[in-house]
Amino acid sequence: MYRVLVMFPKSAGPAQVDALTDAIASSFRVSAGSQPITRSVGSLMGPGAQAGEAGWILEADFPTLEDAMTALDADDFQDVKATTETLTSSIFLFEIDEV
Repeated sequence: MYRVLVMFPKSAGPAQVDALTDAIASSFRVSAGSQPITRSVGSLMGPGAQAGEAGWILEADFPTLEDAMTALDADDFQDVKATTETLTSSIFLFEIDEV
């Protein structure tokens, strides 16, 4: 299983983040299938949130690396990706496993 994690900065406005998360989720749904696409609600909590730059998080799971790469390379994701990166958001892709 693979996860894409998008961390939006605290400096971004809530309405802007809402629009971007909707656009990203819409784009990713094609490749994610029935896997969850989730986002943080409200303020981030905990020690890392207080000291860090992230204000919102979006996570999307994909069954295979190929599915994740297809989502990240999709034409309809490229525009929203450019806007997301303009905000100095971070986009991570990593493999996940239960511990």
